[in-house]
Amino acid sequence: MRIAGGDPGAVRDLVERHYGELYRYAFAMLGHRAASEDAVHDAFVRALEALGKYPEKRIRAMVLRPWLYRITLNVVRDRLRRRRREIPLEGVRPAVEPQEDPEGVMDVLAALQSLPERQRVAVALRYLQDLPYAEISAATGWPEGTAKTLVRRGLIRLRAEMDGRRGGGL
Repeated sequence: MRIAGGDPGAVRDLVERHYGELYRYAFAMLGHRAASEDAVHDAFVRALEALGKYPEKRIRAMVLRPWLYRITLNVVRDRLRRRRREIPLEGVRPAVEPQEDPEGVMDVLAALQSLPERQRVAVALRYLQDLPYAEISAATGWPEGTAKTLVRRGLIRLRAEMDGRRGGGL
């Protein structure tokens, strides 16, 4: 790993390589562009501070991607806790960036917000970030079977929520 070797460009490359996927994950969880950018920034700061304290041998043995997701997850959870104390989640509407079907994306993100936190985390990591179950397990600390169950249950609830939204407007 280049970071362990003290390569000056390694930090920049690490951020460039993982920023986009961590941002998309944070955005799926927080539903707000600026909050997501801040969360990812804070996650990288925490990660780099931690790496600065680790011995070279530990850094070389690390699998960075799930470790970065775990740090981002912790930052996002902290922000969600603070948000719950500040304003009710019902008042938060996701700010969706333009896509082919912005209304559909907005509906899915709004429905995703209605899931319990563990299911929301599992579904976002699996389907928005395309992480395999082993990496979800490493990022969250859950056994793989738990991750699979949470994804399955989350999808069932998400489908029911989406069906309810579609049926409720008719």
